Amino acid sequence: MTLLAPVTRMRDLMPLIEANPELTVVVDQMADSPLEQPKELEKLLALARYLRVFVKISHAWSLSKVGYPYADMFEQVKRLRDGFGAERLMWGTDWPVSLPYLDYGKAVGLYRDGMGWMTAREKAWEVGGTAAEVWWF
Repeated sequence: MTLLAPVTRMRDLMPLIEANPELTVVVDQMADSPLEQPKELEKLLALARYLRVFVKISHAWSLSKVGYPYADMFEQVKRLRDGFGAERLMWGTDWPVSLPYLDYGKAVGLYRDGMGWMTAREKAWEVGGTAAEVWWF
């Protein structure tokens, strides 16, 4: 199940996940957790205890208050990595919705090259490895 819902609704997922432990859940767009309210991210991080929950680290162009490469969102991505592990994070371009804000090359480059603090292993998971595990087609 891929879910596009605000961070304020993350707790509502817990009964569903607990009733269906085999269910794979992908939370899209970092649950639109506002960067200026870092405590809100804890609602998403609470789902890290469920091993079938994954997070797409996308939508940076919308959440950020600064221009590309949206450095103000790096701390949020680091917190998600620390909570879920790189193996449960995946990038997303938000294409085509993102096109007025950044082209596809920049969207890919943000995760492949723009987050220099990520290790090569973390990038490999986030840029493709996690998606291949979740959607094994």
